[in-house]
Amino acid sequence: MVIEPDHRSFNRVARALDEESGGDLWRAELATELHAVLEPGVSAVRGALMGMASGLDDGHEPLRQAVAGGVESTVRLDGKRAGARIRAKKTQLRGFANAPKRLNSRRGWRHPVHGADVWVTQQGQAGWFDDPLRRLRPRLRAAAVRTLDNRARRISRRA
Repeated sequence: MVIEPDHRSFNRVARALDEESGGDLWRAELATELHAVLEPGVSAVRGALMGMASGLDDGHEPLRQAVAGGVESTVRLDGKRAGARIRAKKTQLRGFANAPKRLNSRRGWRHPVHGADVWVTQQGQAGWFDDPLRRLRPRLRAAAVRTLDNRARRISRRA
């Protein structure tokens, strides 16, 4: 006995999948939705960073503002590392590429004081990146799952 699907239904499902999955518009819409879902996490991380104690104004771009500008959400929809995440890009600020990492640890770093022949050790604030995201993780994850479920329902409605 051979059981075959109804060819009309099968074609309708295949056409719906082609319309949804093959288009650049579909990917762009999904990426936009996922960026919007992650925005509260990005804002929380930036707020925690800007709430840290500031140093002296030495006429350069402030470190916290430079690092906050590098906090972003990224969405990748294909390949082995598909997913959505929040990251702090390495900031090339006066030769200090690992600023986000160092600011998020207790280890600190040494640097010269601008305009003087003095070196100081500066401490970061451990958890400025991790703590807000740890608190928001369940909410962000649920919102991302809802977004993906909405996409799946959209495809099934067309099929």
